Amino acid sequence: MAPTEEQNEFEQAGNEKPLSLIEEFLVFIRENKKWWLIPILLIFGLIGILVTLSATGVAPFIYPAF
Repeated sequence: MAPTEEQNEFEQAGNEKPLSLIEEFLVFIRENKKWWLIPILLIFGLIGILVTLSATGVAPFIYPAF
């Protein structure tokens, strides 16, 4: 069986280094034109950071900011 071009592309894709989660997400946004997801995820990230910091000794310094 002679290798076809499709098999070669498939093998090349299999030999590539796997993308990290962030790289994969950026490729998804770029290819699908889902730019509106970026602000939503940034807000979720900031809220997550605030929740995490509120459980530490930083909490007294966060509350006066609001």
